[in-house]
Amino acid sequence: MRSAVDNLLVNAWAHGRAKGAAARIEVALRPVQEGGSPAALLTVEGHGPGVPHTQRESIFGRFHRSPDSPGSGLGLTLVAQQIALHQGRVEVLNRSDGAPGARFEVYLPVTAVRDVRHTLPLLRRDWLAASAEGGMKTEQR
Repeated sequence: MRSAVDNLLVNAWAHGRAKGAAARIEVALRPVQEGGSPAALLTVEGHGPGVPHTQRESIFGRFHRSPDSPGSGLGLTLVAQQIALHQGRVEVLNRSDGAPGARFEVYLPVTAVRDVRHTLPLLRRDWLAASAEGGMKTEQR
């Protein structure tokens, strides 16, 4: 999760500001209901040009970069992968106040599970490489 949040913040810092202006980023975390279940909603909003509707799906793809991007095009891919591993979802929208800029929303399910050792096997780990059976083959040592 730290990787996902770090990448969202770096992305907002790099792209979420008006030309020549200092970066201004709003971050919030609050409880919500998602599909009738408790969830956490993390929002990251910047003040840049925003993300056109036509690119809102493709920005999460590997090596997708804007022409002026200083990065490799993997940051938002990693965000989407980490959120998927935690059975959540991420989307990009317009800012909530209607001002120019983008709003990234991350929804994560909230559970009462505190036993991490027994919870880890439940996490989906097939985003990196899938086998013919639909899952990633791992070796036990």
